[in-house]
Amino acid sequence: MATDKNVFTLLHRKIMKSGYKEIGFGKQTIAEVFEEWYTVPSYQRHYVWESDNINDMLEDFAANYIEHNNEEYFLGSYIIQSKNKNNDLLDGQQRITTLFLLFAFLRDYEMSSKDVKENCAPLIFQKPNKIRHIEERVRLSYEVRGNVKEFIEEYLLTPGSIVNHWEEIENKANDKKENMSIQKMCNTLMCYKEYFSEHSDMDLDAFLGFILNNVVMIYISADSLEDAFRLFSIMNDRGQKLSNSDILKSSNLEKIEDNQEKNNYAREWESMQEDFGNDFDRFLAYVRTMLLKKRPKKNLLDEYDRQIFKTGLIKQGKEFFNYVFKVYKDYDKLINLNNNDDAEYCTLIRVLINCMPSTDWIPVVLSYGRKYGNNGILTFTRKVACKNIADAVCGKTSSQRVDNLNDIINLIEKSNDYQTVLNAQDYYSFDENIFMVNVQSEVYGRRYTYALLMMLEYKYKDKSEWKEFGTISIEHILPQNPGANSQWVRDFNEDQRNYYTHRIGNLCLIGRKKNSSLGNLDYQEKLNRYFEKNIGLLAHTQRIYKNYPTEWTPATVEENQQRVIKDIKEIFGIQHFCSSSDSIESPIGYSKPQKDITISYMAQQKAMYANAYERWTDEDDQRLLYLYSQGKKISELMQIFARNKGAIKSRILKLTGKEFYN
Repeated sequence: MATDKNVFTLLHRKIMKSGYKEIGFGKQTIAEVFEEWYTVPSYQRHYVWESDNINDMLEDFAANYIEHNNEEYFLGSYIIQSKNKNNDLLDGQQRITTLFLLFAFLRDYEMSSKDVKENCAPLIFQKPNKIRHIEERVRLSYEVRGNVKEFIEEYLLTPGSIVNHWEEIENKANDKKENMSIQKMCNTLMCYKEYFSEHSDMDLDAFLGFILNNVVMIYISADSLEDAFRLFSIMNDRGQKLSNSDILKSSNLEKIEDNQEKNNYAREWESMQEDFGNDFDRFLAYVRTMLLKKRPKKNLLDEYDRQIFKTGLIKQGKEFFNYVFKVYKDYDKLINLNNNDDAEYCTLIRVLINCMPSTDWIPVVLSYGRKYGNNGILTFTRKVACKNIADAVCGKTSSQRVDNLNDIINLIEKSNDYQTVLNAQDYYSFDENIFMVNVQSEVYGRRYTYALLMMLEYKYKDKSEWKEFGTISIEHILPQNPGANSQWVRDFNEDQRNYYTHRIGNLCLIGRKKNSSLGNLDYQEKLNRYFEKNIGLLAHTQRIYKNYPTEWTPATVEENQQRVIKDIKEIFGIQHFCSSSDSIESPIGYSKPQKDITISYMAQQKAMYANAYERWTDEDDQRLLYLYSQGKKISELMQIFARNKGAIKSRILKLTGKEFYN
């Protein structure tokens, strides 16, 4: 990172304009930075720098040490909350920890000179001196961060400790179950070993001298935690910023006066944060939704501050922590399914986590579970899932779907018993006609198709035990682009392929990534080579495999289409919708012999589209390409050429090699 002479001036102006009191700031060399003492507070995030971050820093140091050894190198800035004989490190933790590890490594590195080792030692640890009343002290300590403090004391403080523990350090660097900070610290030490081994000709005395005397950082010191956090908006460097969860934690810890209680709450929060990892802010958004019962309109921190804390909806400090911890306990049972012995409910949740259009249903289930426990939880969750999926099928926008879910949270709060919630049918209803029309049309490529197929799997799955599906893909049984000489072309004419290919009766789930070369095989070979090995846990797909072991024709795909539609109507509780045989989009007639089916379908297509089944002429093709290039919509092309949508799309694909979505 190049030196920026204007950084200090710019920072000075911004702070002065802010009007904050008791804020100190200045520029320090790294030698001066490491004359101070630092604590990484309990609300800070883990040490998370990766190998790329480490190597970038070393390369920047090396390049500037060689080319600009008389100039300053600006590493960035850091923010501290000043305390008695110590500084809480609020921003800059990643860089300062990385330097701390570098000095510890160079102190123990076999190629380091005596001067390098002696100069690095006090940057890590202050030896006690009884005569001068100097206490034993580590330069950088971690609060409430698993066993990081113990790791630093055992593996880093004593000269030679890194060498003595090197095998363990390598193991910890590769152990995904290890505390994240410890794992990343060990990985950083390994990066140093690799880097300096590859640069064995480096003058380490000069290199260390450049870092200590030429590398500078801007510090900002605030007496209050609130002022320190406000300064984050000024900073813009490559350090790892605090997340919403970190800031929420710190601002609520400040409201707790008793230090022991503060540490206990910090530890519990830390454990919860490690469990969620990068999804912790999302979990806090669920909590926010449970409290406000409406979709967000501002960022998470603003809504907690202005709409939750300042309105008195919930008090900062212990009340906030206790509420979040209770929701986490519910989440662990209802969503993570720990210690949940309701096999059918667990199966449903796992299916929903895999397939739902969004996770907005989760705070709804948590709200119900918080109030009514296990009473009716399975029935309620099914209703919520079906409502959310049906809204997507019916074309509701994301905002409309979220509003409908939040209406259910409001219903839960106002209700006096769980039966009232279960029986409030208006909250779970949807337009059944639009739903069924869309389900019976071409569904492939829609955002809800996977959810529909997974709900079919749930209907037929053995719910007494659960095994993970693994990788799942949507597969066309009748392929999208069958070979010209394949059995598919002999069994299905062009209009039948256009009609059936993307309908749900021709779709299923398989336990692997799509493979177009195998997917285009003729049906019998496709079953043996492609399906048989990839549908072990997929109950709905197994039914297709068992029901149609020899052929997939217009008659069988139509039969399966009607079975699937019947299943979907049952899953979604639809009782009064008329059969699609009454619709102009209906396929080739129900429960008829195959020859009658083909005649019925052709007759219907001819009645609707005058040129159905007619050959495309060269003149037709040229006109179609011209109109397509002019941006004509598919509905306009259907009217111009008197052909159905599938025929238009298929012809454009054949002529251009491109799918037509307009």
